[in-house]
Amino acid sequence: MYFISEITVKCMIYIVKRIDEDLDFGCEERAEDTHVMAIVTLMNSSGEELRVKAEDAMLYERNINEGDKVYFDEENKLEKI
Repeated sequence: MYFISEITVKCMIYIVKRIDEDLDFGCEERAEDTHVMAIVTLMNSSGEELRVKAEDAMLYERNINEGDKVYFDEENKLEKI
């Protein structure tokens, strides 16, 4: 997973390349009080990939799917263009 500055991320437009359920809970199952998360693979205009975790419910609420163009909003969450 890449870590880049918040300013750089907010100025970029990405294409959602892939959405996978986050199944990495360590040795135990996901706690009942935690949100279901997804790993979202994004690609910028230079072809570089970035992987971020996002709440699965938020992706559904914002109708974000593979192939969509997105950016990071002021709360650093994905927003569909």
